[in-house]
Amino acid sequence: MTVSRYKSMLTIAGSDPSGGAGIQADIKTATALGVYAMSVLTAVTAQNTLGVRGFEPVSLPLLEAQLDCVLSDIRPDAVKIGMVPSAAHIRVIAEALRRHELTNIVLDPVLVATSGDALSEGDTVQALLAELAPLCEVITPNIPETQALTGLPTDNMLQITEAGYTLLRSGARSVLVKGGHGDSADEIIDLYLSADRQSQNLHSRIDTPNTHGTGCTLSSAIASFLALGAEGEEAVCRGIEWLHGAIKAGAHYQTGHGHGPVNHLYTIQSK
Repeated sequence: MTVSRYKSMLTIAGSDPSGGAGIQADIKTATALGVYAMSVLTAVTAQNTLGVRGFEPVSLPLLEAQLDCVLSDIRPDAVKIGMVPSAAHIRVIAEALRRHELTNIVLDPVLVATSGDALSEGDTVQALLAELAPLCEVITPNIPETQALTGLPTDNMLQITEAGYTLLRSGARSVLVKGGHGDSADEIIDLYLSADRQSQNLHSRIDTPNTHGTGCTLSSAIASFLALGAEGEEAVCRGIEWLHGAIKAGAHYQTGHGHGPVNHLYTIQSK
């Protein structure tokens, strides 16, 4: 009998008990795209659609044990990294990724939640750039995160591009600067940069408060498409398109009393 194997994605991130972001969003996204999802928890958060009330990092021995248990048994086709609460946690993750020679790594440098709440300690930026960026297929910061990671202004597209190239020089194969925090009320411009490629993905801004977990969802969608065999820029473009559909499909739902989630299940519901 022929034995089949699932295409798989490992998410390394924090939790969201309200289900719209973090590991919960990553698992929903991968499942909706037909990818087997595994997870390693970096922190437990107390949050909902109104904001983050607090978080507690998992211990370093427990983080290392989770990584070793998963990676010694099931090799993922792609990896998504989200919230990492400290430089010490970053070093544990990077060492495990290098030891197992993993590829198709997507880093969503979650420094601050959509609500404005800090989700990591102040010493994580340099560790992200030094330890994780060189291992990545793509890094997916939004505009404020790009500014925080590079220390450069991001007030216009020229400055955003310069900051993106500065981030690219940290060693990642490509950078996607997400434009959701841009000034335009009507249009979002996502900027993709690699050593030999620069492109912009333009799409209309959807009028909805339901934007909780969009960064987590996009990065896990990109990782899922990488796991399914798409190349770097193709995976990014397909991830953006899929997220745009999820935002549009969830625009008129009400979940909670703040920024609700996107509709992670829209492609399943339409079948």
